[in-house]
Amino acid sequence: MLSIPHFLILVCSVLLFGCAGSEKDFHKLEARLQTIESKQDALITLLEGMQDKNDFMATRMGWQPPPDTSAQIIPIGNSPVDGAANPVLTIVEFTDLQCPYCAQIAPILDSLTKTYPQKIRVVFKNFPLSFHPQAPGAAAAALVAGKQGRFFEFRYLVAPHFRTLGDSLYLALAGQMGLDMQKFKSDMVLTPEISEIIEADMELGRKLGVQGTPTLFVNGRLAQDRSFNYFVGLMRKAEGQ
Repeated sequence: MLSIPHFLILVCSVLLFGCAGSEKDFHKLEARLQTIESKQDALITLLEGMQDKNDFMATRMGWQPPPDTSAQIIPIGNSPVDGAANPVLTIVEFTDLQCPYCAQIAPILDSLTKTYPQKIRVVFKNFPLSFHPQAPGAAAAALVAGKQGRFFEFRYLVAPHFRTLGDSLYLALAGQMGLDMQKFKSDMVLTPEISEIIEADMELGRKLGVQGTPTLFVNGRLAQDRSFNYFVGLMRKAEGQ
């Protein structure tokens, strides 16, 4: 625990009362400083408690995965897929479109599938966080773009705008992409069907131990890094290079 060194009491007493300050004044100041110290200790205890809540700290500070152990089987289902049909490397991303960390990794994943279209596949799984109110709507808009075969294009276009998500943005991006706007507008609703897709992804994520975003699995194993070179290195290792 942090504490206030005793010499600070003396310094403060001199500053506030002068060298001739009475003993009574000194004890008053000491009592006040003890009260501050007590409140400080309580605050530190609170912060330590928050640190134990992995779901809070993970999303706030950028979750770092535990050491790699064993590969897990992650069903792709009907999730959006980009890249190779028969990949050397499959990256499954659990993400939140309002998350700044997810925005940072989006161009890396885009570059991987564009650079290695026959070797790397990216699978998108929804994991909107409770304190990101715009995330479900953004996920719905992306899935609606996916109905026109443009999910990943929309997903990567929306990524830099994680601070300004909303219907006006989605419509502007859809127009920029040349989507069928009438169909996009009519479908751009968080329907029960889309909500079920999102909840199914989240349930799968929770079973896999996902606590923050983005969480990425590479061929079933938790990614230990998020850099372009890291994924390329894993791909080459899988190829036996």
